[in-house]
Amino acid sequence: MNIQCVKTFDLGIPAKQVRSIPVSVGEGKEAILFVYSLDPGVDPGEEYYHHPIDTFKMALFDCDGNKMWMRDLGEGVIPGVWFCPVVAIDLDQDGVDEIYFVNNTNPNRPFSFVYRYLEAINPLTGESIGRWKWADNTFEDRLSLCYRFYLVAGYAKGEPVLITSQGTYGDMYLQGWGTGMVKKWETVIKKDDPGPRASHLTPVLDFNDDGIDELFWGERLLSFEDGSEICCYDKFEYSAHSDIIIPFMDYKTGERYLYTCREGEDERGIPRVVTFREDGTKAWTDLTQGHMHHGWLAAMEKEGEIRRIAMAGLQKKVFAEHGIVDDDTEYHLYDAITGEPVDIAFACNPIDLCPIDLNGDGFSEFYCIKGDEIGMVFDVHGNPVTKIEGQMVKNGQLLKKYPCEQIMVIDEKGIVRIYADTDAKGSEIFRMRHAYKNYHDRNQKLMASGYNCYRSNISCGI
Repeated sequence: MNIQCVKTFDLGIPAKQVRSIPVSVGEGKEAILFVYSLDPGVDPGEEYYHHPIDTFKMALFDCDGNKMWMRDLGEGVIPGVWFCPVVAIDLDQDGVDEIYFVNNTNPNRPFSFVYRYLEAINPLTGESIGRWKWADNTFEDRLSLCYRFYLVAGYAKGEPVLITSQGTYGDMYLQGWGTGMVKKWETVIKKDDPGPRASHLTPVLDFNDDGIDELFWGERLLSFEDGSEICCYDKFEYSAHSDIIIPFMDYKTGERYLYTCREGEDERGIPRVVTFREDGTKAWTDLTQGHMHHGWLAAMEKEGEIRRIAMAGLQKKVFAEHGIVDDDTEYHLYDAITGEPVDIAFACNPIDLCPIDLNGDGFSEFYCIKGDEIGMVFDVHGNPVTKIEGQMVKNGQLLKKYPCEQIMVIDEKGIVRIYADTDAKGSEIFRMRHAYKNYHDRNQKLMASGYNCYRSNISCGI
């Protein structure tokens, strides 16, 4: 591998929180949007919330690294992923994506719903092109439940649909919008309704081959066409929250699966790690208590063939003097198809690794985001390849000029860099994964909403 920095972007400040999505700007061209702040991220959880030290900024760059425009969202927008999700979709079908985000127009009322709007931006100018009142249906919930918002983009029979939503753990509200911001549907899932809650991830994929995308709302699949429930795995057996939800495929058979790591600390005796078959039956399960907070899928090598490996990481909360810290040390590794436990000697804790296929051979390399080996890239056999300095932003096919996956990081000075294997070509398996129903390209548009960008979460799917 020949891993090189292939593009840089200067955010101008040493941002501690960065999200990024591609934006189509017409004539087949893409730009790159960054949403960033000096604040590392404000969570609405009562034991995690802190007062912001900076505002959110939003800047669009062309793919040559030139800044097209920048906008400060002001003190009314709390700089956290749940308070201000961002997504890009060409809802008016003019060939240019609009940028949608949850705004608050009153800088003195950051928790207000009166001044909270869904706003659309023209990426060519950075100017607002529309505002619509944000639903206040969670207003009377406690802080952690009140301010958990998502924006999700997908398609129904070729027509673009934007989904706005409120709520993750209790009552959940979703609205579907079509061209002209016409409300197509509204779905309400009450706290006492059967079935799992939402996930911190929102993959989008036409899972049942009907030409309509499904939103993976946790273990509940909702239609982009009308918001109806296509299926709900474990509907009458599990009612808590899933941290991780990842659709994937057995490359040999073409069979599709859904891998999930569950939270639900109060539901003892219920499996915490589950892989479902497409028809809803369980392929395998493991563990019956604990908060499985981290997870990924990798493509490892076994006798020259690809073997899918799943990782589930346990989160333990430790109440320290100045707040809650996470003890993320216990992990479990499985054959993703059979659930058989596997013993693989990684160079560091697998929880700290992000699987990525830099050279396009179909097997996973791994990038380390924490600990003593932070920044190190390992090959599929665990050998160190190179070290990349900076905080990881995301991975995937970020610049189409380079045919395989890339890593985006930001350094302490606010310089964002994209690293690629400049010798990569891409194998048949790699091309199949990335062409499959446009899963990877479409989910790149979701990387500034929820935890979709976090630790290779949905980019390691399929």
